This record gives sequence, C-alpha cells and structure tokens, in this order.
Amino acid sequence: MKDQMVLYCYAEGSGNAWEAICLNFDVAVQGTSERDVMAKLEAAIKDYIEYVKALPEAEQKNFLTRRVPLRIQIALIGKTLLAWLLCRRDTKGRHSYSVPCTV
Repeated sequence: MKDQMVLYCYAEGSGNAWEAICLNFDVAVQGTSERDVMAKLEAAIKDYIEYVKALPEAEQKNFLTRRVPLRIQIALIGKTLLAWLLCRRDTKGRHSYSVPCTV
C-alpha cells in the first residue's frame, strides 16, 4: 500500500527571478515566474520520488524524511511572522502552498 503525504512548498521571487523549495525533501528549483517554478518544483519532486523508489528499501526512509536545514526553516518562519506582525496584506512575490504526494 502506498502512503499519502502532503508536501509543503514555498516560492519567492519577482520579475524573472523566482525560487521554490519543497520543505519536506530539501528540493529546490529556480525559474522565471511563479508558475514556472511551481511546475519545475513539481517535476523535480516527481523525479526525486522516482529516484528514491529505485533505491534499496533500507535506504528509502532516509531520503523520504530529509528536510531543509534548520536555518532555512527559521528564515522562512521569520519572514512569515514578520509579514503577519506588520499586517502586510501584500504577499506578491511570496507564496506557500502544499502538494499532495503518494510515496
């Protein structure tokens, strides 16, 4: 039976310089627009899952529980809290979203 999980992702950028990261797997991409990085990140996650499934079963757990480094988690939490505390309603250029995933 396959396991279902929700992947948490974050995208940030402006103009033609965008970055997106999957916080669950520490997979990141760069692109030219929000839509571009979201599509690239989804493809990178699919490739990552396929790679992990090809590994010996004993190694798979290590790759499926890999997270972004703590300093990046703290930086993203800090940006979110700061925006919330300053009551910034303008979230243009920053987007968090989730992606369903079957592993």
